[in-house]
Amino acid sequence: MTTPSNGSNAQPSRWRLPHHHEELLRRALRLNGAGRAITSEQRAIIHQICSAPEKLTFAPEDFVIAFKLALTDAANDVGIPPGPDRNDLLTRMVSVCIEEFFRLPSSGDAPKAGSAANVSGSQETATESR
Repeated sequence: MTTPSNGSNAQPSRWRLPHHHEELLRRALRLNGAGRAITSEQRAIIHQICSAPEKLTFAPEDFVIAFKLALTDAANDVGIPPGPDRNDLLTRMVSVCIEEFFRLPSSGDAPKAGSAANVSGSQETATESR
């Protein structure tokens, strides 16, 4: 078995984001501040990755797998230690990835603010009220 020349874990090519997307993820993780929310800069980077033409080479589920694998590698590369805080950050970034991946292409109309957040917020509220 051969290993990729970039030294990262061997993943099937169908689950590998382009190298420049991996670098963008490292940059997004370096932007992580003290807050728990994804910043607008991080969201913009994820949007850039999810709206790139390369996403069309992936089935949706393969893109999410590739994003998760690249994000985990990026977290290791920038030295984010394993643990609950890292898990929470990566989970939030994957959620943004899914939102951005499935966002309809812009037709000049701005997406409705918080529409995805309202759905998940309603589900969380319903769960908490039980």
